[in-house]
Amino acid sequence: MAYSLPSTSFISSRVNSSTFLIIEDDSYGEQPYIYVKVYPDHLMVTDTGCNSPRSKNRSLISLRQYLETFPLSSNNQQPLNPNGVKAYVILCSHCHYDHILGITQFLSAKPTIIASDFNKEFILNDLPEHSLCKYMNTPTPRYTITHWAKHLAYFTLPDIPFRVQFIHTPGHTPDALAWFDIDENHLYVGDSFYERKRSTKIPELPDDAGQVPGLPASQAAIIFPEEGGNWIQYMSSLNVLLSFVLHKNVELRRRHEIRHASIPRVKVGSGHLTHDADAEKMLLEVRAMFERIIARKVQVVGSGIKRGVINDYWLESEDSRFSVMAPRHLADEARKHFHPQSKSCSP
Repeated sequence: MAYSLPSTSFISSRVNSSTFLIIEDDSYGEQPYIYVKVYPDHLMVTDTGCNSPRSKNRSLISLRQYLETFPLSSNNQQPLNPNGVKAYVILCSHCHYDHILGITQFLSAKPTIIASDFNKEFILNDLPEHSLCKYMNTPTPRYTITHWAKHLAYFTLPDIPFRVQFIHTPGHTPDALAWFDIDENHLYVGDSFYERKRSTKIPELPDDAGQVPGLPASQAAIIFPEEGGNWIQYMSSLNVLLSFVLHKNVELRRRHEIRHASIPRVKVGSGHLTHDADAEKMLLEVRAMFERIIARKVQVVGSGIKRGVINDYWLESEDSRFSVMAPRHLADEARKHFHPQSKSCSP
């Protein structure tokens, strides 16, 4: 008798030779991107999703159970961590609810949990508010960071080099943490930026990932919360990431020209919608767009009140690859910083 797989709230695909993308079909409509890098004795899991299925009749809704029991066609019909024999390393790109609500599933396995040490207090103090769990009316998970990642540091456990490098990217939140996979030349940036629309539709998922209330379907914006968002830091983080990627692309070009081989480029994966884009091109586009917004060359096309704060929505055209939604005062602060001679800071 043929074995029938359980219905599940996760969709998976292969990103590169060692890493898999898992998308959660969740009740919040976030569709978070979860990245799982496979090592001989470990799984490095970047973010853990919402732990809340959109469809209540799915039989497999636990991310950990999915990793340990569900056979993937992209992995020779094997689970990524059969029977849970491999140790878990949980890397938190930032502490928002849609990236941490699944973390409690892994605590009994005593995982290594990584977060940015740029501003520890943002995580350690008032996590219900900073994670936005408080505003989603969902319990805030309790967990302990076991490894505070330093800027540009490499991650190792005793006698185990993971060959990844951390990059602090404050802006979306103070604890935003990117990481670079040295062997795969892949950069993971969490929610620092992503495209407005998924480049290729996924039939199993609703076409409204990262949907913002009041915006047309499938038009997700790069969002900054009132709790911790900072455009001045964000622009610096984009510059750091771009400098890093430019350097890596030069290294790749030199290395492969000597071998007379095709020249790879650094790819980028985000916390939503984007998993395999050209990192340099995307960073240049995002930075240029924010420069235009700060210089008032992009109009506000919509505004609203969110938690008592005026938020604006910037979109250049219907063909634009990106859009932005943020508290108005973040743009005002950035204008005062980058264009101190400008007169008014109203939209």
